[in-house]
Amino acid sequence: MKKKKVREEKGITLIALVITIIVLLILAGVTISALSGQNGILRNAGKAKEETEKAQVIEQAQIDILGKQADNSNGELERNDIKEVLDKYFKEVPDDFTSDTVLDTKEEYGNYKIPLSEIYDGEIKEPTLKAGDMSEEQKKELIGKYVTNYEPASNAAIVTEEGIPGKWMIFNIDDKNIYLIASDYITEVPYGKSGTNKPSIGSGSDPRGVSFTNILNDYPGGSAEITDSKIQALNDSYFSQNFTSAEDNMKAVAYMLDTNAWSGFREEGVAEYAIGGPTIELLFEAYNKAHPDENYKDKGGKYKARAKSATGYEISANGGNTWSNYTINSAEHLNGEARTFVINSDTNAQGMWLASPSAYWSLTVMSVADDGGVGNGRDYRITFFGFRPLVCLGSSIELKKTGDNIYEIIK
Repeated sequence: MKKKKVREEKGITLIALVITIIVLLILAGVTISALSGQNGILRNAGKAKEETEKAQVIEQAQIDILGKQADNSNGELERNDIKEVLDKYFKEVPDDFTSDTVLDTKEEYGNYKIPLSEIYDGEIKEPTLKAGDMSEEQKKELIGKYVTNYEPASNAAIVTEEGIPGKWMIFNIDDKNIYLIASDYITEVPYGKSGTNKPSIGSGSDPRGVSFTNILNDYPGGSAEITDSKIQALNDSYFSQNFTSAEDNMKAVAYMLDTNAWSGFREEGVAEYAIGGPTIELLFEAYNKAHPDENYKDKGGKYKARAKSATGYEISANGGNTWSNYTINSAEHLNGEARTFVINSDTNAQGMWLASPSAYWSLTVMSVADDGGVGNGRDYRITFFGFRPLVCLGSSIELKKTGDNIYEIIK
């Protein structure tokens, strides 16, 4: 009987090969998904790395802040202490940061966004600022800010428009003193030297406009009535040239510079003196500081004032290249956006009187109109322009920020 020879099959069939490939593909897909999917190993590893780096930045910043706190004798932290630490780790930290501010780390720390609240959620204590300790940039930034906690006896005479956050604004800051200006024209004006005469106020559409007519007899000597060297220095160009005048415009200026007459706007122990308004020199010093013009940097500023004669002042709006009695056109006018220097409205008056005589005519006093025009003003007898008293705070007075654009006077 013949034996069957069984043929032994070797290798794999095509079907088995296909099945094997499919299984391998499935396994590869599962592996890739496990590595790089939404919850993949690689993605989670990246997240873990980011969280670790962010935690390291947060922890190091917190350690530095605690170090600052330990360095302060009272254990308190001021805004500039916190900012100094934040500037080390984060880009472009705003000066007005809050606990809600989201900060961007510098590149060397991973380019992450971290809310300040994750680093520090304590009180952000505002620093106090004194004129003698401020940088020029700080002075510039403070001009135009409103102040609180200044309460002179005549405060009720400053009645502001709706929406104005305070009765007083920072007008200028020099090396020793902070100057305030009333944020609106006053509704009541003080008596002069006699105690019985005062300017007439109010005229139809200009209810806070003031005429000097009734006050001139109180100051018959004109410039001779101004004897305080500090007050003379506010019109330095005039008095340093030894000009003298008993003209009517100088009598009007003598009233505005009479610190006794304006003492109702001086708070005892807080202000050194109060006067009826800024001088032309003080106006331009403050304006050039608040609105620097690089084109006139080498000339000490765009706007300049000088006493031309005993009659009064002339001005320049191009760094002293040319001089005139007034700003010639709108391009030379002061910026009307900042209420500090210009009240861009004629609701109560058409502008403010300045405590400087004009060279234009012996009857004219310098002024700033509601369109920003500066110059010879008008005849002292008109009632178009009003008073915005100016106050010089004591050199020891400090300011503390309490809100957006608002600072409290620390007494």
